[in-house]
Amino acid sequence: MDLDRAAGATPAMAQWFAAKAEYPDALIFFRMGDFYELFFDDAEAASAALDIALTARGTHQGAPIRMCGVPVAQRDVYLGRLVKRGFRIAIAEQIEAPEAARARAAKTAGGKSLIERAVVRLITPGTITEEALLEAGRSNLLVALVPDDAQIGAAWIDVSTAAFDTALIARVDLPALLARLDPAEILASDQADLGALAVRRAQTDPPPPPAIARRHLARVFAVASIDAFGAFSDLESQAAAMALRYIERSQGGNLPRIGHPVRAGEAGLLAMDAATRASLDLLRTRDGGEAGSLFGAIRRTVSAAGARHLARWIAEPLDAIEPLRARQSGWQSLLIEPDCLQAIRHALRGAPDLARALARLSLAAGKSGRLAPRDLAQVRDALSAAAALRAALPAASTDPTHPLAADALALDPSAELTDLLCRALVDTPPQRPGDAPSIAPGFDGELDGERRLRDDTRQVIAALQIELASKYGVASLKVRHHHQLGYVLEAPSSAVAALRAFPELILRQGLAAAARFTQPELSELDRRIAEAHERAATREALVLDHLLHRVMAVQEALAACADALARLDALQSAASLAQNGRWVAPCLTTEHDFTIEAGRHPVVEAALPPGVPYIANDADLSPARRLMLLTGPNMAGKSTFLRQNALIIILAQAGLPVPADAARIGLVDRLFSRVGAADDLAAGRSTFMVEMIETAAILHQAGPRSFVIIDEIGRGTGTRDGLAIAQAVLEALHGQVRCRTIFATHFHDLIQLGGALPRLHPCTMRVKSWHGEVVFLHEVIEGAAERSWGVHVAKLAGVPEGVVRRADVLLRAAERGRGAAPPLPLFAGLDEAAPPPDPEATSWREALAAASPDQLTPRQALDLIYAWRRKFLGDGAQGAVEND
Repeated sequence: MDLDRAAGATPAMAQWFAAKAEYPDALIFFRMGDFYELFFDDAEAASAALDIALTARGTHQGAPIRMCGVPVAQRDVYLGRLVKRGFRIAIAEQIEAPEAARARAAKTAGGKSLIERAVVRLITPGTITEEALLEAGRSNLLVALVPDDAQIGAAWIDVSTAAFDTALIARVDLPALLARLDPAEILASDQADLGALAVRRAQTDPPPPPAIARRHLARVFAVASIDAFGAFSDLESQAAAMALRYIERSQGGNLPRIGHPVRAGEAGLLAMDAATRASLDLLRTRDGGEAGSLFGAIRRTVSAAGARHLARWIAEPLDAIEPLRARQSGWQSLLIEPDCLQAIRHALRGAPDLARALARLSLAAGKSGRLAPRDLAQVRDALSAAAALRAALPAASTDPTHPLAADALALDPSAELTDLLCRALVDTPPQRPGDAPSIAPGFDGELDGERRLRDDTRQVIAALQIELASKYGVASLKVRHHHQLGYVLEAPSSAVAALRAFPELILRQGLAAAARFTQPELSELDRRIAEAHERAATREALVLDHLLHRVMAVQEALAACADALARLDALQSAASLAQNGRWVAPCLTTEHDFTIEAGRHPVVEAALPPGVPYIANDADLSPARRLMLLTGPNMAGKSTFLRQNALIIILAQAGLPVPADAARIGLVDRLFSRVGAADDLAAGRSTFMVEMIETAAILHQAGPRSFVIIDEIGRGTGTRDGLAIAQAVLEALHGQVRCRTIFATHFHDLIQLGGALPRLHPCTMRVKSWHGEVVFLHEVIEGAAERSWGVHVAKLAGVPEGVVRRADVLLRAAERGRGAAPPLPLFAGLDEAAPPPDPEATSWREALAAASPDQLTPRQALDLIYAWRRKFLGDGAQGAVEND
């Protein structure tokens, strides 16, 4: 809206206009007593998004002020809905009490008691710390991007857990990075191409110059130079400083606890582009749900932090053998002690999210005024869970050489703090101080004394009521509390005349059947009670502040404890997955091995009804047979087999068990999945164009250590073009890229390349024909498919019977090479000779060259003619000739 319209605004609306000028692209939640109110265009947007009433109150420059509001008590419910819709919200709070405003106004001649308000928090999707707004098992990343002509500096921070990473990447690698991180919010200029994630772009100030960015980072982390943490490029430093400044502004000038930056990049990780991640549904399916994803199928974690840790392992598989072997050793050490495993699950179940509680407490320690006693209780309960978990670990974990030794040591950050918090806090403290007691009775004697004075009010008032009723001779006289008048005497109307004779009684309010008076003793009592409440609240706040500082004094040890809790939950999840014996630890090597015995698709297997077995399949892509050409009909399981092996690689390089009887896998540096391409209408790309772009990426980026799965390349164009492209790609993968590949196709002619491509071995999906019906056995066997069975699949899909019959007739005619041929020669050979030549045609040419016409008898010549007619006109040609 036009902020110049602020002229003539009331004092309260002038505060709103000032807040809107500072945060023009945010909705202003303007505190008015027990409500947050929104005005003008903000009100229209919020009422539509929240489905609440849009009304009007007062006027401004002669026009009604549109407004809507939400109760303060339900703020987080409405904020969560707005954040999910992508809104940014500025919280304008009352920063002084009404009493303080009235006292300030009283000191000014003609002053009005306007309560001071200011924006104390900017809530955006990437800067959330509030527990009610966060998704428990999912990271919440803010990404900042600073590009130059060739590269991009990236920094990403999870404010809720303090994780802070940077990377310097090529521009072409940005889609892969964003697909891996799946950020909640992205700080980038309009020139940055964010693809489908453009809706998560947020505008902010330009990045600072490199020198200023480096000084800012050094100041934040209290070091002389950020070189202490690594060799950060200028672009990375600028992105990191831009992200920190954005977070600081969102928190009202306070910076939460943030870990020092770690230069991550892609080094040591299995690289996957955005198309591969989307194809494999690693953490979520395309509709955004966890069910049906790899993460959903294998997750056995019992805490939110453990779920996030496991998700990070899946999203960022490693390409380094020693860390992977360490992970394997970790969960295998739990697997061999089933009793310990169950005890660990019990200790972790329900453990609070220590990392996120610590982030919120760090903001409170920065004087943000947002201390939640419940966060202190979460630290207490997490430390109790850590103590129980340490007792549940195998006894050998105390040995420094044990794979869990470091985690076991981190689980005991401060026994003294645990004892202090257990003694100090009530079982269930409130979210906001003052809503209910936070400090347990008996912990602080001074607080207990103030509470006694405050809580004895009922007895004092009851005694005073009896005394005053006797003094004034009105038996029905009552002492009541009024929210504006304080404590008053309430008498029936019949006693009003008699009471007015007492000069110390002042009539304050007349009702239909009663009247209310103030009285000096009651006024004094009201003051004493109010002061007792205030003194008790002040003392409790001091005790809470003391506990907060004790927590922050060991924050680094608590952060290490939080990491250990999360890691141990992820490890026990892996051990629980392998507990039934059908998931194994793969043998990892640095060679080009890939041998899977009885492998299974983890997501498909998890979705099967109880008692229905999964048909397991072997896969052997060892160096001598590293290119598998897979043929077979639709619906037989080719795509499932392709994805199955890609997911096994991801699980193996996440350090997790794999669904197989045995597996030997040489580490993969890049994984490509070109399965199930779809069009990209927004970018003006057809399905075939998307398929070709993905294929080009494979041929340009894959190398000998890569792993590629390709499904039905060339299907989106003419048959001859598609076959030519498929053959050329297959030859390039074999002879130039030389990577491990599973290449699924319906172009059966490609089987003939076996002689020219020695590393190619053909396989097919086993199918049976039973009484005219097709039975898919979902087994991968050596050899080639006899046919595609497309007509049978059409019948299964419910294509009308007449269309199916007609297709079957055309198919048979095309296969016989006579009769009514289909308009498109789907099964005809190419006009041009394609290497290598057809073996059967070669044998006929050799037979023709060997025949000597001068030496053939008439019978031998006739036999040759019959043989040629059978070859080219079909099996019935002999009878047709004899009947002519």
